[in-house]
Parts: sequence; structure tokens; C-alpha cells
Amino acid sequence: MKKIINKIPALLLLMVVLVSCEYEPIIFDNENGLTAVNFKASSGTLPVPAEGSTFEIPVTVTTVSTSDRTINYSVDESSTASPAEYSITEAVIPAGSYVGSIVVTGNFDAIPDLTTTTVVVNLEGVEGGDSVDTRNKFSLNLFKKCPSDLAGIYQVSSTGASTDAGTGFPTVDGFAYTVSIEKKEGSDLEYVISDGVAGVYIEWYSGYGYTFETEGEFIDVCDSLSGSWQDAFGSTIVLDGTVNEDGTLTINWTNGFGDSATATYTRQ
Repeated sequence: MKKIINKIPALLLLMVVLVSCEYEPIIFDNENGLTAVNFKASSGTLPVPAEGSTFEIPVTVTTVSTSDRTINYSVDESSTASPAEYSITEAVIPAGSYVGSIVVTGNFDAIPDLTTTTVVVNLEGVEGGDSVDTRNKFSLNLFKKCPSDLAGIYQVSSTGASTDAGTGFPTVDGFAYTVSIEKKEGSDLEYVISDGVAGVYIEWYSGYGYTFETEGEFIDVCDSLSGSWQDAFGSTIVLDGTVNEDGTLTINWTNGFGDSATATYTRQ
């Protein structure tokens, strides 16, 4: 009994210590406390039309201020976009806010055709800030964006030569054929063409009993056309072309045997 009584004061002391610790206040000061800054995400995409477009890279900070604060940043040397392809027009945390942004504006004319380039932005801090979080790098992909509406039925006139022309195969010159072009499902820029050689294989080889599967696909990036696929002979057809100001298409193709043709497509 004496041992139990002797333990009571010690137990009471321990309870007092625990109670006093439990009520010790935890202070968070969003105005004068530690200022940490970070990116809310790590990557984004900026399609750039002819009139230009902007992308806001969101930046968060743990404190507020009564005045605007400048976001400090640098462009990482790993960036593949040239300085001419974009400009950074703003980098500010507004007064009274926990969120700001680094605003990137794309330059359509400077971005290469058929290419995606990347600008990598390093977050260095914020005016009056103390630290940068681990989310301190943002990658923004840039590419040209143009409207595309090539679906339809086309009358095609082709001129070209087969590598077998010297053995009786005709050389086409103004050979006429009808082709359909449809937009690929789920895509704004990709197309399916019903006959990628515009009937030229039929003109050359149908007399020899061949059948043909020449349906192919191509992409339109700001009026530049490109695509490739395998034909029924096992060779690869490579297509390139342009959308002309009058709405016609000029398409060139070659295959793995060295056959080639150039065609003008007129929408019906």
C-alpha cells in the first residue's frame, strides 16, 4: 500500500506536464512567417495560333503581402525553344494573394513548323521570400496551331513516273482520279486519305492483275502536309505537300521502289 501511495505524486506531476504541453499554442503567421514559394504543377502545353496566345504558370506562396511581389525566375539551359519563340510578360504575386503566375506568350512566326519545342522555367523565389519548395521547375511545350478543314471529295490530277516505265509501264501526265479525305476520329489535324497515290498504282499496274490497298494517313500542321504508311507491295509511301492559297492541295509522294508523282487536289 505504501508503494502505491508513493507513486501518486509522481503520477500527478506527469499529468500536469502533459496538460501544460497539450495547451501550448501553435502559431502560424501568414503575414510575418516563413515565406515559401512553389509551382502548382510541373508541365503544360501552349498551342500558338497566328494571333499568338499566352499561358499562365501558376505559382503559390505561403504568405500574403500588402503590395505586389515579383516572382524571381530563370530559363533553364535545357530549354529547346529559342528566345524568339516566346516572351515572359509578367511574373507577379498580386497584393493580398497567395497565388500568382508567370505569363508566357508564344510567337507563332518564330516557332518551327512540324516541331514541338520546350521552355523550362526555374523558380528562384519571390520578392522578400525565404525559400523555394521542391516543385521549382516547369516545362512548357510550344507548337504552332492552325485551323484545318481538308475533309471532302477531291478531283486529282497526277504527273509522275514508275521505275518500271522503260518496260512498258505508262508515265502518268495529267492522270485524273477521285479521292476522298476524311478527318481522323478524335483529331483536329490528322486525316485519312482513301488512295494515297491518287489512283496512279491502278493506272500503272491494274493490267497485271494487282489489287491495291493504298489508304493512308497524313497530318496538316499549318498548311504543311506529311505522312507515311505501307502499301500493298510492302514498300513505304512517304507523302508531303502544302495547302495552297486557292484551297487546292499540292501533294508529292514517293515509295520504297523509287516511284513518285506530284498531284493537284481540287475539292469538289
